[in-house]
Amino acid sequence: MPGGLALLGMVLVQFAVLLAFLLASQKMIELAKGSTSLARLSFHEQLVFGWRVIWRFLLLFLLAVGGANFAGVDKFLAAQLWFGFDGIAFPWRQGLLQLWVAAISTIAFMFVVEKGQDREPRFISVFKEIGRHWRHLLWALLFISALLVVATFVQGRIAGILAPIFDRPEVGRARYLAYVALVLVFSYIRLWGIVAILTHALRASYRRRSQMPEAA
Repeated sequence: MPGGLALLGMVLVQFAVLLAFLLASQKMIELAKGSTSLARLSFHEQLVFGWRVIWRFLLLFLLAVGGANFAGVDKFLAAQLWFGFDGIAFPWRQGLLQLWVAAISTIAFMFVVEKGQDREPRFISVFKEIGRHWRHLLWALLFISALLVVATFVQGRIAGILAPIFDRPEVGRARYLAYVALVLVFSYIRLWGIVAILTHALRASYRRRSQMPEAA
């Protein structure tokens, strides 16, 4: 039973982070003067769309974990591939896992783009779009990875600096509020930073493709 509750909790956390990512992506696309039909979706339709996306990602995570185990990767590291969306909002271990989070966020963003153009969310269509814009999205993936590495490093250093201060007995419960505030601030930075990088990259790709016939 505890294992089942833990699995359910993991899915719910992933789903909540995904919804926040989808809403942030929609808002950033609109701010960049892009067109999207997501704003017309009701809250229920957004939940349905989120569920259609999340179960596809959970299947992808399952295949990734299975493939990593088969390849002989450390089981602890392989198990962390389950938490692809967590790294968008929360600090992860440094290393290649940051690249995994960047890849997952890129794929999720393209799901938003597909839905915004009134197309059903499917991996086939998403990967086709990624193939069309792969040069710019590759740079975006590298910049996102760098953002995640820096954000995790800075958050860890700040937490280390604050620890001696808030570990004093007289601080009391204020330490928990401080750590929650720290997590929320850096979650906000990660989420909006990732979305901003992807929006800029995709916009630049569309601009380049629109200029290619003129250049010819």
